[in-house]
Amino acid sequence: MTNLQRWLFYASLFAVPYLSIVLGTVQTQFTTKYLLHIQLLPLLLLVLFGLFSVYTVLYRTFTFNDCPEAAKELQAEILEARKDLISKGFRFRD
Repeated sequence: MTNLQRWLFYASLFAVPYLSIVLGTVQTQFTTKYLLHIQLLPLLLLVLFGLFSVYTVLYRTFTFNDCPEAAKELQAEILEARKDLISKGFRFRD
């Protein structure tokens, strides 16, 4: 099952009961009493998803680990490549 199929499956698990209630196929005392709340449910879920996304991005940004060893290794590789290019006749504009 691909990611798209999984997401479509989860969306259908929400959409089928939701549409049946909103379109009036299923009518109970509960659904008629709270119809406005049910109609606003997708908007609430969208806001909650946005808040979760913002929290996740901010949390992972603030807890991002520095890698000083990798930075030193990368700088050494840059210097090595620079020396190799200079030996082959390349001129840098420093």
